[in-house]
Amino acid sequence: MSTRRYHASLNRQQDMLLPPRVEDYVHQDNTVRTIDAYVNTLDLQAFGFKHTQVIGGSGQPAYDPAALLMLYLYGYMQGLRSSRKLERETRRNLEVIWRVEGITPSYKTIADFRKDNSAALKAVNRDFVLLCKELSLLGGEQVAVDGSYFKGDTNKDNIYTEDKLKKQLAALDDKITAYQEALAQQDKADDQAGKGSLDEDEQLSAKLKRLQAKQAEKKALQHRLEASGEKQISTVDPDARLLTKNGQTTAGYNVQIAVDSQHQLIVAEDTTQDGNDTHQLAPMLEKAQQPLGSDHLEGIADSGYHNSVQIKKCEDQGIDVYVARKTPTSKASNQGRFARKDFRFDQENDVYHCPQGQQLTRSENPRTNQAGKTFHVYRSSATFCNDCPLRTQCLSDKGQSKQLLRWEHEAVIEQHDQRMKENPQKMRQRSALVEHPFGTLKHRAGMNHFLMRGLKKCSGEFSLMVWAYNFTRVINLLGIDSIRDYCAQRPENTLKNVKYA
Repeated sequence: MSTRRYHASLNRQQDMLLPPRVEDYVHQDNTVRTIDAYVNTLDLQAFGFKHTQVIGGSGQPAYDPAALLMLYLYGYMQGLRSSRKLERETRRNLEVIWRVEGITPSYKTIADFRKDNSAALKAVNRDFVLLCKELSLLGGEQVAVDGSYFKGDTNKDNIYTEDKLKKQLAALDDKITAYQEALAQQDKADDQAGKGSLDEDEQLSAKLKRLQAKQAEKKALQHRLEASGEKQISTVDPDARLLTKNGQTTAGYNVQIAVDSQHQLIVAEDTTQDGNDTHQLAPMLEKAQQPLGSDHLEGIADSGYHNSVQIKKCEDQGIDVYVARKTPTSKASNQGRFARKDFRFDQENDVYHCPQGQQLTRSENPRTNQAGKTFHVYRSSATFCNDCPLRTQCLSDKGQSKQLLRWEHEAVIEQHDQRMKENPQKMRQRSALVEHPFGTLKHRAGMNHFLMRGLKKCSGEFSLMVWAYNFTRVINLLGIDSIRDYCAQRPENTLKNVKYA
């Protein structure tokens, strides 16, 4: 009987299964060597990493923070974020064993490194953005901004709003009242004082005590929420918030990225508690402008970022923005009357012209709303309006004259709207730029949630995610050898003029 032939395999009893040197475990073209080359260019003490100072004396020495930093970068690039999984890698993964040079820190030590170095991780991520600039990988002309909700290390049941607490307390009050009534009825039934009734009475009393304890807990949360002045309170992760978009609610954080157009590299990132993006445009573009150093930066964003004050701030920073605008809804339009868009503003004469040709002139007293925005008031003549043939299409039954409010910096918004009309392709460019990084982070790397708790720690973890994304992308763009060669002769003191917010 003939035997089928297969590829030759190793003998498990062979004395020498691995190369005699750890250096030979990893090929010269392995990605881990690039990680090693880059991290070795960093002054970890200057970045603020813990355990970098020289300390003598007794006690167990700390693990080299450079080794732990490389371990985390390698792990996030491979989709390994858990400290327990990384601990296992240090014992079985030849690439990791080569990089950490055989040390085997516990999962607690690995987790503490990430937890205790949030600010330093943000600084390292910013340094890598500078390296990308040094390698001419950043265009610095156009960036796209976008945000996404990342789940925190908590769930929706652990986050309370004022309305949620009121409903839960009302439900508890009803249950407590029902149990109290049941106990009162049993007390009146003196003739049914048998053992079974006593057992039932004890069970009702125990349930009532549990409900009253839960009621006291909810009231304490209610008092804490009122004292804090916040709209939400979280019992597990104190900084996590309930964030709602398109009818779906996430318990976590709103993360922001700014993506350069040349190679879709993330040049700025942030982690916020805001439930929407309306106040994020100017801060994100300012963060992007710092490493790019561009005098003619262009920013694009979707309609969630449209905010007149934010657009004005960007203009003041010298950034031209293109922000989609939601279709405005007007009560007057819904009622079949002329809306604000039907009135033409005459910049030269500082008046509005109505559809019938009448002027709306500016009054002397402007108005200021709760947000601090100042508006000029423009009014038509009541005499003209009374005799106007289009009166019913313009004024309500009780209206005497037409009044329009114009923001003092409205010209900036009008210029922006005109740019949008002239460049309709900008929103297609935005989608192509910014949706790729988020798609890569979430679907390829599985990074759509946080393992840390607290805004500061989650901010550091998100910087680690972004660093891993950018590192992988740069390797794909330039190749391993190019990066290693550049790191070997990288200029020193590249970070002196960089802010790490």
